[in-house]
Amino acid sequence: MSSEILNLSYGQYSNNTTTHLYNFQESQVPYTKDTKLNHNLSTFLYKSVANGSGSANYYPRALLFDLRGGLGALNKYEYAEQVPHLDMPISNQQSANTQLQKNEYQISLDQGKTDGSLLNTGNTKYWTDYNKLIYNPKSVITLPSFQHEYNDLGSNYNLPAQKFDIYSTGVEEFKTIEVESVENFRYWLEKCDFLQGLQIGTSWNDSWGGFTTSMIEVVQDEFFNNKENIWIYGQVNQQSQAGNLPIMRRVSQIKSFIELYKSSSLFFPLSPDYNSSMLSDIDASSVWHTSCIPALFINSIWGINNQYIDQVNMLHMQENLLRGDEARKIVNEIKIVGEKDETALGDMMMDVDLTKVHDLLSAVVTQQSQEPEINLGISKPTENARYINKNCIVDNKDKLDGNGTRGGAEVDEVPTNVYKNPYMCQMAEIDTFPNILQNKHAKYHVEFNVHNGVKDLLKPYQTIIENLRLNLDDLIEDKGELVEDISNIISSYSSGFESDDDDYYD
Repeated sequence: MSSEILNLSYGQYSNNTTTHLYNFQESQVPYTKDTKLNHNLSTFLYKSVANGSGSANYYPRALLFDLRGGLGALNKYEYAEQVPHLDMPISNQQSANTQLQKNEYQISLDQGKTDGSLLNTGNTKYWTDYNKLIYNPKSVITLPSFQHEYNDLGSNYNLPAQKFDIYSTGVEEFKTIEVESVENFRYWLEKCDFLQGLQIGTSWNDSWGGFTTSMIEVVQDEFFNNKENIWIYGQVNQQSQAGNLPIMRRVSQIKSFIELYKSSSLFFPLSPDYNSSMLSDIDASSVWHTSCIPALFINSIWGINNQYIDQVNMLHMQENLLRGDEARKIVNEIKIVGEKDETALGDMMMDVDLTKVHDLLSAVVTQQSQEPEINLGISKPTENARYINKNCIVDNKDKLDGNGTRGGAEVDEVPTNVYKNPYMCQMAEIDTFPNILQNKHAKYHVEFNVHNGVKDLLKPYQTIIENLRLNLDDLIEDKGELVEDISNIISSYSSGFESDDDDYYD
């Protein structure tokens, strides 16, 4: 019996990350009979065998949502045999409904050739520009009212001044395509024998947060009775984040963060900072470039979920992390630790830290540290941080020392869950992965931890809402309830640390 994971992805930032992830899945597909399989492909891919031909196609087990025009040159039905609701044949030609033309990479791919050298930041403005797998038409949904804008907030198709920026806008927009969304979700759910859970990519500083939580509420109620494993990877749009934000947007982001937390069984908020000596020639304005960093992290987990040897399913991984406390589900410290060549003098290590404090009160401030790092979460480890849970994904457990850590790291009283994924470093070697690493063949391991530094982020959130004097009933129906939600999360990260040092947080 197969064990599947459905992936839901919302908006251009998550869809680009999802494309990197599924391109790696495509690299595992056996195109010759003697190919050795290391992963259970059915976890993330659906295999469709053509009648009588013996050939098979692999489709992502996924639903991707984007704004109007967000598919670029891709025709939703281009590779389908017919349009389902019209029962009419498809001519697989360039879409007549778009002026965009396929880039050189996609033209080459249609001819059966893959050449990653054809990709550059100028011709990869959409996730479809470097996507390798064919999506079932029921996997792609575009929102009717808002128009895609590259690396920025979308705008209303008829009223361009109205942006896709506020939580409540996403809630309202979901209502316009709720029937199609639920129908397509049901279609993919029925193709699962045993569902591990949902892994969801979205953004939490625009309207996708409201859209996402609205859909989760519906599918939990209709299909799972609110008992399904749901992991949420929440990204931010850095280009629309810089500068002093209007109070409406600050409140919206707080609302989105809290609601995504409440909707999830594990929450991985990601906020990129790309200053690291591990990186080279990264273009922070290219979504193709920036989205591959969270993909490195998520891919290491996907491998644990579907590899044949040392496989750990979502539920067991979740239980190991939560340790019986479902309230402490924000994974707030995430690092990719790169290792230099073992033959190099000193065998030194470098940290790529995928976490940083994401301060809604001011512009994003990049802080240099003693170690090169990329911050992608909501808090960095501090001297006062008290760890609740530690997790490590390594390519080889033999490299661990006797304490279950790498390189003689300081022993901590919190046990570390260690997982082995010998294939995760291969992601940077596939042809569609941008050449942004100093060494694309470099080895690394991943750490993702939970500590009580989450409170450093939440206390300012609580202050903003408590001091709010504007009438924002359309955005937050009950101000007191939102304050209480934030307070409850803070309390959950305070219990168990009864000492004078905890005054730092209180």
